Amino acid sequence: MRPTNRFRMVWLVALVALVITACGGDGAEETTTTAGGTDTTAASGGDGLLGELQESGTVRIGIANEVPYGYEDEAGNVTGEAPEVAKAVLANLGIENVEAVVVEFGTLIPGLQAGQFDMIAAGMFITPERAEQIIFSDPDYCISNAFAVEEGNPMDISDFQSIIDSGATVAVLSGAVDEGYAVDSGVPEDQIERFSDVNAQYDALAAGRVDAVSGTALTVNTQAEARDGIEATPGFFPVIDGVEQVGCGGFGFLDQGFRDAFNAELKELQADGTVMEIVTSFGFAAEDVEKAAALTAEDLANP
Repeated sequence: MRPTNRFRMVWLVALVALVITACGGDGAEETTTTAGGTDTTAASGGDGLLGELQESGTVRIGIANEVPYGYEDEAGNVTGEAPEVAKAVLANLGIENVEAVVVEFGTLIPGLQAGQFDMIAAGMFITPERAEQIIFSDPDYCISNAFAVEEGNPMDISDFQSIIDSGATVAVLSGAVDEGYAVDSGVPEDQIERFSDVNAQYDALAAGRVDAVSGTALTVNTQAEARDGIEATPGFFPVIDGVEQVGCGGFGFLDQGFRDAFNAELKELQADGTVMEIVTSFGFAAEDVEKAAALTAEDLANP
């Protein structure tokens, strides 16, 4: 090939490359890095599961119908501290429609793994065992444990050791941390009654079939205020093998990219006070929210 022809060929190739670049190439995308190092598409908002959810505008959340964490009100509206925080975060991600799937608490993780919903928004405590099965966001609240007992607390129940000493029968929610607290504290099996539904626990207490119900201090206080004849014991943090068990709840995921994008927005809403406003509106104390904001999922998954 003569020099003149070679020059024309090089010039033509360069021109074609310039045109392709100017037109954006074959699906070329601008990316940005979110918390955790996950690349998401700046133009469309995200890829993978997040991109699919943004395109559809709808996300399905798993809840366990537990007041005040995640539940359906009398009108059938999905609410609670976790769904409301999730709605605020998801709106910032361009997802406006939130649908709830109500399941038993103990089937929230299996339900997520089976694809029944896209994330868990049920105020689930972040624990090492659960963190081996799913991916958690950072927490949005922390809270102590308590017991619901007959008014006057005739068996003098205050912690799990007092359950053992008194011979009381305690109701726990299957799959919840309270079940583990009871077992790990040495409460005999014949003193533990397991339930799949929160309301069923308190019905059993009212009927005298159990002597106490274990739960988060807020749930116990909420139920005690709504029912005659029962009261809540003071809140406490269980001590297992000499380690205080600090209970903090977050949101559960299977998809790392979705979790990272959600987590980044959650931190922004914690910083600007939005999370504080939402969570305290459901009866949580400001210090419960402040304590959570200072922790990460890794702090709780690897204590």
